[in-house]
Parts: sequence; structure tokens; C-alpha cells
Amino acid sequence: MGQVIAIANPKGGVGKTTTTINLGAGLGNLKQKVLLVDLDIKANLTIGLGIERENIKKGIFDILLKEAEIKDTILNFKRFDLIPNNCFQKQALSDSHYCMEELKKHLDLLKDEYDYILIDTGPVMGVLLDMALYASDSVLIPTECQYFSYDGIKIMINKINAIQNEKTKIKENLIVEGILLTKFDNRNLFSYEMAENIKEIVANKVFKTVINYSSHLQEASSMGKDVLSFSYNSIGSREYRLLAKELLERKENN
Repeated sequence: MGQVIAIANPKGGVGKTTTTINLGAGLGNLKQKVLLVDLDIKANLTIGLGIERENIKKGIFDILLKEAEIKDTILNFKRFDLIPNNCFQKQALSDSHYCMEELKKHLDLLKDEYDYILIDTGPVMGVLLDMALYASDSVLIPTECQYFSYDGIKIMINKINAIQNEKTKIKENLIVEGILLTKFDNRNLFSYEMAENIKEIVANKVFKTVINYSSHLQEASSMGKDVLSFSYNSIGSREYRLLAKELLERKENN
């Protein structure tokens, strides 16, 4: 059965969308079947894969508003599939639409078809994040090696604990898959100091793989591609392939 992982951090600009795209590509490169789900209200994942808004026929909001079946929204790419975000075509979710179980109900139906389902979330604490976490088995928290990263990690862990209380009622767990250090500047001593401080908070949860700052990652998104497709031998591609391998090894060892 497949694993659902939310890529989440309430702090913006830490590499959530970049990680969703390129970890997905790295897992696909290892012959895993992967589905990406764009649950960020800004639809950066969808746009970052070169999809023009007006060309989206069905998306995640059709599912949440019960206007489409989930299989009718899936788009196919070389290394993964995608459920795009079409929030700009739809009304915002109101309290009357909100049901934390709604996304989980649909994704559970796909667990037998995919090895990994990665949910990209926005930097907002609200309805969509609650849905993403409730639908997930674990959470991957990308974070920069900066002073304010502490707050993002602590807030995220508190939110995970709150959603775990809800998942306990259905006898399921939500765990921290790992903390991913992103946009690391290996020329800056402060980055190393912050990395060590973060490891002290959640020692056994920090991935060994570190994502260094790379222009190839930015260029790939601007071209609507994952970095493996854009520049397979680049540092960014190599690091996300290593992250995918580390994630698989963790799963095999558990």
C-alpha cells in the first residue's frame, strides 16, 4: 500500500514546492509510482510544471467541492502524475464545504495504485493544511538553515500533534517523516551552525541529505520541469535523487 506524505511548513520560501516536484521525480527515477497533489492556494506546483491555468479542465477543488471524481483530474508526466490546483476557477472553501475527511477519502482509494503520494501545501495554517495532514501518513518538513526556521518547525510539530489527536480516533498515525535542510549555503559558517542547532531539536529526524542552494532548481521551475528532466547531472538533481534513495531506505528499514 502506498504512503501519503505532506510536504509542509508554515514558513514561506523554504522549498516546499521545489521538494515536492523534485523528490517526486527522484522517486519516479527509482521506478516508484508517484502522484503529486497541489494543495497550495497559489498553485505553485501546477504552475511550476508548466501548466497554464486556462488549460486545467479539472483539479483538486473539483474534488473537494464534490464536482469531479479524483481519477478525472490526474495529469501524466514522465516520472510522476499530478492533480493540479484550479482554485482560481472555483469559489473558496467555506465552512459549509469543510470536511477534514474529504481529501483522505479520495486519496485512500489511490493508495493501491501509487507507491508515494506527495501533497504540496502552502505557508498558511488553515483548512487546506488540516486536510493535507489528516490525509497523510507522515510529514516532511523542509526548512532553511536560518534563525527563524525554529519557529516553523515548532509550529509544524504542534499542528501535527493536534491532527494526530483526530487521527487517533480512526486508529491511524501521523508521524514526522523527517526535517529536510534546504537552500544550504556551504560558503556560510552560519548555515552550518543553524544546521547543528536544528539537529539538536529533532536529532534523529533530520535527513542526511542536504539540499544546497542551486540555480538549476530555480531554472528548472521557470522552464516548467523537474530538475532531473532539466539538468540530470546537476547538483540539485543529484541531491534530490539521494533524498529519494534515503526515503526508500528508511521505509525498508522500518
